[in-house]
Amino acid sequence: MRFVLTDTDWILDSLFPGEWEWIRILPRLAAGDGLRSDSVERLFPSPVASDVLVDESTFTQIEDWDELIRPELEEGFYRDREVVEEDLTRSEALSLDDYAEDDPIREELEEAGFPEDLPSMHRILVPHENTDAWYSTLNQARLLMNEEFRIADSDERQLVKTLGPSAINEDRILLIAQYELYSVIQSILVENVMHP
Repeated sequence: MRFVLTDTDWILDSLFPGEWEWIRILPRLAAGDGLRSDSVERLFPSPVASDVLVDESTFTQIEDWDELIRPELEEGFYRDREVVEEDLTRSEALSLDDYAEDDPIREELEEAGFPEDLPSMHRILVPHENTDAWYSTLNQARLLMNEEFRIADSDERQLVKTLGPSAINEDRILLIAQYELYSVIQSILVENVMHP
């Protein structure tokens, strides 16, 4: 994956098939599709800690939360996911032939030993004004993945860094890689688009 920044857009370019799939499913994952309902609730935590005794004042806060704040959050998250979904519909599938002869991606792929008949890569062009929606959707997905699969605090992330990917189950390593991809994109957006 390459990140390209222009005056009006940012581009996720040269997305390999696995990266593209993780980006393609981002809005559905951020909506909690296929996840446990208690994991999805992580996006809407109660304003009151579970160990707090509920009195009339506390009960009123919970009611206000459920009637006013939660619907607003749900609507905002939904709008953000819709923006991302719309950007994804404009993605382009690319072959290596679509890149200029002098494009560094050709040399990088050759050095990495990728075959010339590489499956298609993808490019997504995102207007700057959609950045907050992307950041929000990436964040929703990461929160839900962590709640469902306990990734953020996992010692496995460190094991991969120190012992390599063979130290963990293949399905788990793919989850960690997906989580890390979302995290990297968020960091890139913060450093280059949101707060350059």
